[in-house]
Amino acid sequence: MMWGIIPPWHKGDYKKHNLSTNNCRIENIKSSKLYNPIFRDGGRCIILVEGFYEWQTSEKTKNKQPYYIYMKQHPNLKVTDQTTWSNKFNENEGWTGIKLMHIAGLYHVWRDENVIIYSYSVITMESNETLSWLHHRMPAILNNEIEINAWLDIDNVNADMALEYLKSMHILEWHPVSTMVNNSKNKSADCNKIINREKAKSSQKTLTSWFTTNKRKLSEYEEKESKKVKL
Repeated sequence: MMWGIIPPWHKGDYKKHNLSTNNCRIENIKSSKLYNPIFRDGGRCIILVEGFYEWQTSEKTKNKQPYYIYMKQHPNLKVTDQTTWSNKFNENEGWTGIKLMHIAGLYHVWRDENVIIYSYSVITMESNETLSWLHHRMPAILNNEIEINAWLDIDNVNADMALEYLKSMHILEWHPVSTMVNNSKNKSADCNKIINREKAKSSQKTLTSWFTTNKRKLSEYEEKESKKVKL
């Protein structure tokens, strides 16, 4: 599906509806002209992810620090090392493969005479104490099979009942990652690697100093050249 619901009433180029629909605020879902009809008609879905990125908004700096956020994993599994993602059954722990995140969402099927497009929006809510230090919003995450099945069971679980299953998640982990994730074209596993924040800040300062020094040298050179022209 395409991320960002296309409004049912939209006509023409589906990319030009001019609405921000990647996220659906849970506080507004019942009053929304866009989301409420879809929600009431059973357009509930789940977005499966290994994790997601969030940028720290509490620090007053131009270069926001990105973090990778994911479910708490089994002790022997590392989210940054896919060789540890063995999908085996342990009598004490059950399945020991990577724990995926089940994010609650809404979807819609948009049609015109030429194309049919499935699109979805992620449901978000106020962050709890787990993530509020990082960002004031977080996705609505379903924690177990009961919640997952209830959210998808549009025949037996009505809209109001389904909302009761959406609660803020506490069983999350995270670590700082490189600013390479700021560019969506970067898709390598390096995007999820843990970085040392102090080293990253030091590198950034060094880079800033380099630009400042060279900018000053350029200014001095231009001033000298200007004097030559006057002569």
